[in-house]
Amino acid sequence: MDVPEPQAALLDPAPLRRWSEVRAEDVVPAIDAALQRAQRALDELVAMPERTYANTVQALDDLLEPLDRAYGAVHHLTSVATSPELRAAHHEVQPRYQEFRSAITTHPGLWAALTEFAATPEAAALDPLRTRHVEKTLRAFRRAGADLPPAERAAVEALRVELAKLSTTFADHVLDATNAFEWIVRDPAELAGLSPTVVERAAADARAKGVDGWRFTLQAPSYLPFLTHGEHRATREALWRAFMHRADGGAHDNRPVVAEILSKRRELAHRLGYATFADVMLEDRMVGSAERARAFVDDLAARSRPYVDAELADLTAFARDRLGIDRLEPWDVRFAFERMRRERFGLDEEALRAYLPFDRVEEGVFDLVRRLFGVSVAPAPDVDVWHPSVRAYAATADDGTELGTFYTDWFPRESKRGGAWMNGLVEGGPRPDGGFDPHVGVVVGNLTPPHGDAAALLAPDEVRTVFHEYGHLFHHLLTRVEVRARGASAVPWDFIEVPSQILENWTWTPEGVALYARHHETGRPMPDELFERMLAARRFGEAWGQFGQLSYATVDLALHVEFDPEPGADAVAFAQATMAPFALRPEHARTGFLLGFSHIMAGGYASGYYSYKWSEALEADAFSRFEEAGVFDEATGRAFVAAILGRGDAVDAEVMFREFMGRDPDPEALVRRNLGPAPARA
Repeated sequence: MDVPEPQAALLDPAPLRRWSEVRAEDVVPAIDAALQRAQRALDELVAMPERTYANTVQALDDLLEPLDRAYGAVHHLTSVATSPELRAAHHEVQPRYQEFRSAITTHPGLWAALTEFAATPEAAALDPLRTRHVEKTLRAFRRAGADLPPAERAAVEALRVELAKLSTTFADHVLDATNAFEWIVRDPAELAGLSPTVVERAAADARAKGVDGWRFTLQAPSYLPFLTHGEHRATREALWRAFMHRADGGAHDNRPVVAEILSKRRELAHRLGYATFADVMLEDRMVGSAERARAFVDDLAARSRPYVDAELADLTAFARDRLGIDRLEPWDVRFAFERMRRERFGLDEEALRAYLPFDRVEEGVFDLVRRLFGVSVAPAPDVDVWHPSVRAYAATADDGTELGTFYTDWFPRESKRGGAWMNGLVEGGPRPDGGFDPHVGVVVGNLTPPHGDAAALLAPDEVRTVFHEYGHLFHHLLTRVEVRARGASAVPWDFIEVPSQILENWTWTPEGVALYARHHETGRPMPDELFERMLAARRFGEAWGQFGQLSYATVDLALHVEFDPEPGADAVAFAQATMAPFALRPEHARTGFLLGFSHIMAGGYASGYYSYKWSEALEADAFSRFEEAGVFDEATGRAFVAAILGRGDAVDAEVMFREFMGRDPDPEALVRRNLGPAPARA
């Protein structure tokens, strides 16, 4: 493909991008060029005199792929290596990209072409995969408003563009507010309880910023260790309040942004003929409706409540009797749980870190997928990256198929947004000629970074994050679906977490832990006695953690079903009231947490936060098959690939689950695994 040299890094069709050559000043002309090509291809498609699968359905997929890849690369860089110039370029091209993408699903000529093809004898004779793809494409067009009158279609397109811009603004505000905050400690007494590693990292951070003392931020590797281990209660409170009120007022205020997002989502739903935005989002998912999603969340919350009450009663007494905290506050909870866990199980998170060096953990994942899924991972030399800390690897199946390349970007920096995620950069898969186009993906996190020449030592929760994101990645890499649009990314949102969450189970099995838990200095495996204590503490605090997830799911659904975003309505106050029954005490819900809730305001989880627990219920049940056969049983691992990981969205998620388990899901599996026997009555 002939492309202008300055734009080549973004428009190059090669699977592996030359990231270091992408310049902010090339973004606008490159995306504009990609849009022009896509428009020409669309015009040619619509003008075809006869309808075939190749010149209609396949042609639509083909014209979108290079555009989505180019824009996706820009979006990816704004998440991992942003700059003012790149952000400005992204803001400029985003409306044009969103306008085109929105107009695709409401284009009258394209809608006519698709419906015309669907009525042909060729369409009636398609194989099941392509039949499914045509049906799902038509359904997506209808749900987007393709059959609406022209004026309504235009209004829907405009709303989608505006919502995309608002989501970007929300995410920018959260990132900017996070980076704007710092807490400088100058009295060493305030550092009591923190590990030497955390203290030295805070000192190095302060030196890098040219300040004396120790610098703490709202980045997870800085904020969470202080909330968990810091004995200085006033500093814990200051950090907690700052985190819970990110983007709450000032230059990065998300209040008006949230109000506008919710209002436009409601308007979009009404224009599409739905009562609520949740109805729009959930119609095509496993759960099927907002009512069923809310019933699932409410039921799990009710079953969790006795466990939560027992945990908090125990924690309150411990905080009072052992820590001298007469009135437990939210900034005390992580600290009190950690101290109680140490005393009850003799378990210190910092002691565990010594056995959880990042490199060993990552090697453990690679060993696991080799044993279970028949995938070999090796470093990929000479692959260009966007930052020196990024690594590239090649994945190969045991039948010799080169599945693809993936990047890893695991540690925080100011140019990178918080959280952890997997992004499928290129959808590969089998070709009709028998060949295989490689997938490309990336896993990103914000783990505790290495300090100097020392290894990066992870907390157990961070280990589970690594396994979780790699679960998403290998779902992407192992998909073998000829129609790329029905790949792993097309799986229903409330099933897509199953492959990631199931991998976390191996962080709790003796066989799984043996793969990676070795002392970072001596190389000795984690002692059995330490593992047994870690296992005994597994359910400790689990009810409170699960309740937190359910509180966010409840707020999410309530905002998109019950809340009326009329002018002057206060979404933050509504969210606080909804959260109150889940809080330690109702007044503790009076925060600005919604203003930093990127999952539902800037991510893909609007009306879908319930899906974490929905998927977890499915994977808790599915893992029981591995437990029965042996957690490294090769046949079970290959069956999981054949039934689920390799299928993408080729069949319904319910069918995939039944094929793997031989039955419908067990609704008790999650409570049984996470919470155990019902607590004794007081």
